[in-house]
Parts: sequence; C-alpha cells; structure tokens
Amino acid sequence: MNRPLPVVRSLPLADLSAAYPQLRFAVRFADGHQQGHDAGARHPLAGIGKLVLACAVARLAAGNPDLLGERLTLTGVRRVDARSGTLRLMSGELTVTVDDAMALIVGTGDARCVLALLDHLRDRAYDVVGEARAHVTALGLENTEIMGLETDDHPDGAHSGRASWGEGLTGTTTPADLCTVLASLPEPVLGWMGAAFEPAGLASGLPGFGPRTVPHRTVAGGAGPTGEAPGWASVLVLPGAMVAARLAAEHPDGTAVTPLEASAALGTLGLAVWQGLSA
Repeated sequence: MNRPLPVVRSLPLADLSAAYPQLRFAVRFADGHQQGHDAGARHPLAGIGKLVLACAVARLAAGNPDLLGERLTLTGVRRVDARSGTLRLMSGELTVTVDDAMALIVGTGDARCVLALLDHLRDRAYDVVGEARAHVTALGLENTEIMGLETDDHPDGAHSGRASWGEGLTGTTTPADLCTVLASLPEPVLGWMGAAFEPAGLASGLPGFGPRTVPHRTVAGGAGPTGEAPGWASVLVLPGAMVAARLAAEHPDGTAVTPLEASAALGTLGLAVWQGLSA
C-alpha cells in the first residue's frame, strides 16, 4: 500500500482525510466556518486529559485565589509511579507552586507533577473530578465523559490506579467537543499552554521556530495506560482557528503507525489550517 512519506507536507485542508484516513479532526474558524473528518467520533482522553485537568484547576482557582501560589512537594515515593516526564528521573524531593506544576503538566505531561498535584488537591478536599464534570456540563459537551482520576481503580479494567501517564483524568471526548473547550479556555490555561513546546503534535509543522514561530497554544500526547485505544491526540489554538485531532495507532490495513508518521500527519494538519488562514 502506498503511503505518504513521514514528513510534514503542504496539503489543502480538504485533502487531509484522503491522505490520512485514520486521522479524525475538527477545525473551527473565527468566522464560524467549520471543517473536519469524523469530528464526532469518540476517543479516549489520553493525550489531552491534562487539558481538561487544567480547566478544572482553573475553575478551582477562580474560587480560591491562593490556590495557584500554594506549594506542593514532588516526593521520591511517588516518583516510581510516574510514567512520563523528565522529573520522574530525578531523585529526592522537589517543591513547586501549583501554578508551576500546571505549566509542567500542560507543557510536558509530567506525571510526577500530576501525582503531586492530585495528592495536594485531595488533601485539601478539592473535588477535581466534580469540577471537570461541571466544566463539561457548562460547555454542553454531550459527547464528553469524565470517568475519574487517572489514579483511580477503574471498574472497566482499562487500568488500575497508583500510576500516572501525565493526564490526571480519564474519560472520552471528540474532536468537535475539544474545539468547544478551546473556544472558552480560562486565562490560566492559555498561559500554561503558551509554555508548551510540542515537537510532535499539530504545532510541529508551523513555520518558524522558537520565539519566531507562528503564535499558538498547544497540547499533545500519546496513549496512556494499557487497555485504552492507542493513538495520538493534539489540540491547537491559532490566531483565527482552533484545531483538535486524534490519530489512531493503526493504518487502515492494520499495520502500526510509527511516531514519525503520527508527527507528520498531525503537523500536516496544523500547517494546512495555518496556510488556509494565511491565504
């Protein structure tokens, strides 16, 4: 089967579904125009659960102004339960603010920060899952379900608790629902997303680099615990458009999608949206 080379390509947005049939995406432009492919298809939160977690923490902070300045400790005991992020490789303890922890979680998917944050919020009797569900309800997201914390034992057998893949929350959503989330992000979340460097998601094909790249906000990640449908997810906020995408881990013929192919597909989509805005 002939497949595109695993590099970012310059394609019209209308050609994306034919070039990458396993790619599900939604694009919402500032003028109200929408495009997509299977935008209502449900997929696990894995990859972008940290975005919904960030929205829940921002809601909590709105009612508790001191929350983001509170300090939490990343313990050595919890380090062994972290499955992603560079801080899992550091021994000893590290103390950071909730605000700094959220920037690391959104920007890098650091699981050690997630575990410390969830412990901190639980000790203060904050209901993270309740806030996440309230946010989903307020936005009218009928196809998004928050199952619980990543560290919970889930009855469907998808995974047991204790460990984190940097997501914080588990559940299901759709590209279309994620675009609605992006359209009303709380200010703290935009700040945390602005610190993200994502070399493999929707932002990976944007022109420029470092401070000279196209202005954007992004979150991306791969599948989490064993038992969830594997794949990659990414969201992107551009001046004039919002994009959400999910790429399955298999080609239509059943062969595996490599990480390089996933990066190329998502980057091609992000570039196509930007070129459409610039045309």
